[in-house]
Amino acid sequence: MTGAGGAGAIAAAWQRWRDRFGWLDHLARAALRYDAADGGRLAAAVTYYSFFATFSLGLLGFAVFAFALDDPAVLQSVERYAAENLPHVDLQQLRAARNTAGVIAFLGLPISGWFWVDVLRSSIRKMWGLTEYPGKLLLRVLVDMGVLAGLGVLLAASVSVAYVTTTVANRAVDAAGADAPPSRWPLAVLGLVVGLAVNMVLAAGMLTGLPRIRMPLRRVLVPALLVSVGLELLKTLGRLYVRATEANPAYHLVGGSVGLLVFLSAVNQLVLFAAALTATSAAGRPLDLAEGDRLDTPADEA
Repeated sequence: MTGAGGAGAIAAAWQRWRDRFGWLDHLARAALRYDAADGGRLAAAVTYYSFFATFSLGLLGFAVFAFALDDPAVLQSVERYAAENLPHVDLQQLRAARNTAGVIAFLGLPISGWFWVDVLRSSIRKMWGLTEYPGKLLLRVLVDMGVLAGLGVLLAASVSVAYVTTTVANRAVDAAGADAPPSRWPLAVLGLVVGLAVNMVLAAGMLTGLPRIRMPLRRVLVPALLVSVGLELLKTLGRLYVRATEANPAYHLVGGSVGLLVFLSAVNQLVLFAAALTATSAAGRPLDLAEGDRLDTPADEA
């Protein structure tokens, strides 16, 4: 078999598989859309802005935590934990730095958050082949900030539900006196299911709310599940990475930042590929809320 003949046979076999399995054809079309839209470059841009947004969010969390140390009960618990696990951490210095951290977070989070929303929204809309910056700037900024606030509320509500669910389940097991490892397996499964559900809700919000595209649930369900499962896997790999680097002082200076950048890059590529899946799906007819148009999503050329 000649080289050209072999390549032709492979292409024909690939096309037969695509014709036979709809899910495989959908994946192929999504990959083509992702590549045509230069998804890797878009993910890099989103990662750049999401890094600063994550930094600002971390400062806000630090400030809130430091203010919580004013509660004597909280301070006592944290001091006991720090003495056992983080002996070099000075809690008084943390409390002294909270005002500065709070001001920086208060000013930096809205700005970095808006840049993140702006670039992610434009990237997802590019996956759809839509106008990346719809409408006037002022209105777009207001809508983006509203979406950012909505995602924050959605995150808080989802995490609260997850926390209450797992706490109630843990107390139920403790009340039953079941301390054996097998009795903890259902809790681990429950925690995983709740985590996946929280991820799915947030992923669906990003895939629909950010680009301002209304679509049937069946169109976004599988892409949101893909993001959810991928995020859990990345979090697991991230924990392994932290354990592998925390014992080596040489990694302390750059290990955290590099790890965060790699994590954010992988997450953003996953989100944009999920956006390509929604854009190339044949389920229903989505509506572009920014322009008020019904969208046709013909299959990409293979």
